[in-house]
Amino acid sequence: MKTSSLKFIYLLLIVFTIGAAADERPKRTSAAIPPNIHARIIQLEDERNLSGDELSGLLKHRSAAVRDRAALAIGRIGDKLGTDALIAMLEHEESEPARAMAAFALGEMEDAQGVAALMAVVEREKESLSVRARAVEALGKIAGVQANVDALGKTAIERINQSLIAQLPDSQTSLEQKPLTSLTIPALMRIRSPASVEPLTRQLKSNDAEIRAQAANALARLRQSIEGAVPALIEALNDGDADARANAARALGVSKDARTVEPLVKLLGDKNDRVQVNAVRALAALNDRRAVEPLVALGEKLLERHDDNFGERRMTDTIATALLEIITALGAIKDERALPFLRRVRWIGEAEVEAAMARFGEKEFFAVWDDDLPPGSEKDWRRVAAFAQGLAETGAPRARAVILKLLDPSYRNRFPAQALPGVLRAAAKLKVENLSRILREQLSHPDMIVRSNAAALLADLSDDENLAALIDALARAKNDPANDAKLAILTAVSKHKKPEAVEAIKSAFADPDHLVRRHAVDLLKQMGAGDFTDRIGVVQTGHGKAFYQRVVARLDKKVTATIHTTKGRTRIELFPQDAPITVDSFITLARKGYFNGLTFHRVVPNFVIQGGDPRGDGAGDPGYQIRCEVNTRPYTRGAVGMALSGKDTGGSQFFITHSPQPHLDGGYTVFGQVISGMEVVDRISRGDVIRRVEIFETRRIH
Repeated sequence: MKTSSLKFIYLLLIVFTIGAAADERPKRTSAAIPPNIHARIIQLEDERNLSGDELSGLLKHRSAAVRDRAALAIGRIGDKLGTDALIAMLEHEESEPARAMAAFALGEMEDAQGVAALMAVVEREKESLSVRARAVEALGKIAGVQANVDALGKTAIERINQSLIAQLPDSQTSLEQKPLTSLTIPALMRIRSPASVEPLTRQLKSNDAEIRAQAANALARLRQSIEGAVPALIEALNDGDADARANAARALGVSKDARTVEPLVKLLGDKNDRVQVNAVRALAALNDRRAVEPLVALGEKLLERHDDNFGERRMTDTIATALLEIITALGAIKDERALPFLRRVRWIGEAEVEAAMARFGEKEFFAVWDDDLPPGSEKDWRRVAAFAQGLAETGAPRARAVILKLLDPSYRNRFPAQALPGVLRAAAKLKVENLSRILREQLSHPDMIVRSNAAALLADLSDDENLAALIDALARAKNDPANDAKLAILTAVSKHKKPEAVEAIKSAFADPDHLVRRHAVDLLKQMGAGDFTDRIGVVQTGHGKAFYQRVVARLDKKVTATIHTTKGRTRIELFPQDAPITVDSFITLARKGYFNGLTFHRVVPNFVIQGGDPRGDGAGDPGYQIRCEVNTRPYTRGAVGMALSGKDTGGSQFFITHSPQPHLDGGYTVFGQVISGMEVVDRISRGDVIRRVEIFETRRIH
């Protein structure tokens, strides 16, 4: 009886410790922070306002919870004026969670000035594991930024890397040590030193499946020579954990080692779809002809599993999504044995198919349809964009003629404007005649995404006529509802490095958009035109005191969202404590019916599904942008994040991860987690529809 009781208590301790390891975050409740102070911190954060000493003053507040939250706000703002205050907090703060947050915030600052203080934490023998773990994470972020690499020097970076390697266990990871190990591995991944290959390879033998998966993922992302890890990675293809197998497959593709082809071919029969797709991608990267017949066989098997209507509908099936990966791989390998299969699936009309066929040459590409648009293009801009991508891939003179035809004003009206950016990119890749003139004309297009793409392409074509057109386009873009075109035009103007270009960029200081002003300052600094940081100013959020009070009032509520899709329902828990403004925006849009009828326009198997774009091309937003609310929640399987095109550019587009993605940690806002219906997320494919999103709010019981 006594032994049984002890076992039961031991099991409870294990469960408790695992839970703590899965989410090693400072535990905060809104009750610990006075609502008026919490609202003010969120407002200052929203305004990116560190100009006074209000936030730094809160680092000395009597409440540790307030100090913790103020440190996070300074890190999110990212103004290096806050570095010294965070360093002082890291060195003198008594609260362990608050010190851990100071370390996390220094990582978000990405300021090389924080390295010495963080290294002291990592190398201090009696330092707490939670603070050391966040210091390790911060050092990985700072040392992974190229500007800091140049400033610190290779010797300093290698010292940082060796200090991080010293945090890894030989192979066996204790529950107590797991949070430190879990943050050390992605930190080494960010630094990308060849010296990390061997210690990361040792972690493939860890007793913990998550650590093994993280190690394989890090090896895949090191982008360094990993020959020494190949035998251990091949062995890891037999791991009992699906994520470990999938990540090992990806790493073997990066290795370019011919010994890995046969083990990866065998993995095509894995029972887990996510493992299969990584095996397919790895074989594509290896570009070995031995993979052709097994890939075709798997493709044929998938076709047989599909229903009889496969040839009459778009890519709204998970089997079709897997097929696109196989098609891409066969196009990369470019072996004629794949042609009969590729011809069978040509009707799909997706970019992956067109690009694959183009690799087999002009004759094969034009075999199905001649110089005209593919069938159905008048209604579906994606077919036009896919066709254009294939044309660009052929590189043939005939393709240039077709692209010019597509760009002719009399012809261009036959397809929606969303296709035009893809056509313009194809024209640039093919270097069609009069490209500059064509792009200058598109600077007047009513669609700002078309204008932004034209400007981005003109950035590589520097001449006085293009500069004048860009400056005129910048003036016309001042009333755009979003900043896409303005940001792209400013970048293109900066390539000219002439006095008139400098003055045009300075005109952006008057723009009401904080991101435009900040981008102008960054560009002028790069051009050597001076430091105008003081012209960035704070953000005019348009929110009053009542808005922030409403946001704070939700912090003690349990909030869930049920996403109804064409494949079923998925329920997610939202995290107002960690991302209050992001959650508020999502709730507001959902209750207005904003998401109803929108599609999941992006699906990358074993990575993410992404939806919430009113345009459907990845460039849409709700007419406003919200700031990033990066937090300490990790991107585990089923994490819900905010899609970005740069810092503080979130809006309505969100994504859900298929598998852990530690490289996204600390870079994208986690604002939710799938709590049921993950199998529905796995079934979602490109084009599936969000029917509606329901929001439920209840008071938490403490």
